[in-house]
Amino acid sequence: MIDNITLFDCTAREVGYQTGWFFDPAFLRDYYRFVEAAGYDYMELGFFHNPEADPGRGAIRYCGLCTEELNDIFGSTKNILKLSAMRDIQRPLAPVGPKADSVVDAVRILTRSKQTEPDVLCRHIEELQKLGYHIFINFTSAGRNTVEENTAFARLAKKMGIDVIYFADTESIFTPKYVSDAIELCRAEGVEAGIHLHNKNGTAEELLDVAFAHKCRYTDSTLLGLGGKWYDGNIATEYLLKHFNYNPGYELTRLKTMLIQQLIKYHEHSAAVL
Repeated sequence: MIDNITLFDCTAREVGYQTGWFFDPAFLRDYYRFVEAAGYDYMELGFFHNPEADPGRGAIRYCGLCTEELNDIFGSTKNILKLSAMRDIQRPLAPVGPKADSVVDAVRILTRSKQTEPDVLCRHIEELQKLGYHIFINFTSAGRNTVEENTAFARLAKKMGIDVIYFADTESIFTPKYVSDAIELCRAEGVEAGIHLHNKNGTAEELLDVAFAHKCRYTDSTLLGLGGKWYDGNIATEYLLKHFNYNPGYELTRLKTMLIQQLIKYHEHSAAVL
């Protein structure tokens, strides 16, 4: 946590679209140490996806089924920085084991705004809570939601014991007013709004500054601002580090170089769409 702001680094999950979620274990371990030293709270690995629906991907695509492999990668490295993974409840799912048996500490439930079925979402929340995970919600494709729709969702999240909703600008259509309204309406309902920004229009930094001005305390980023199924980019981790006056020195350059090497090495496995 930096300046009382909870930070997720989503590089592995987001850039995973371009590498098929294949990464060298050495890169994942080195990057874990880097974001931990920078003061981040979570490093997000990938998904709990079903390999029968999307076969031939890297281990972090199937966090629910690759527990032993993930333990081998992070077991000797993991320290105070928590690991998270995303559960896309509108896509084929694999089982999730108890938190006690996993390196994953938190789950961000992905639910598409217009496809959200409250009963289904509540069932997934209850299941993951019983398994011991800390739960966040990513409310994706949220940019076309009305204030009334977002308010209703905030009330549902509060009812289910969820503290934070991440509003995801999947289509890069958020406006400054949308960001400020989302933060304020959630706060009025007793829930905090996090902001997950994409940068297809080059406005992500401006929108994050608006969020911070309204005392948003939850956001995320990726190295070099890379990632996304449609190469739509994210807030760059470098931008946040500069915002918080943290100079990581040469290690940042080394890891950016390593990430580019990963993109080249695993390009043939890409799941991204241009």
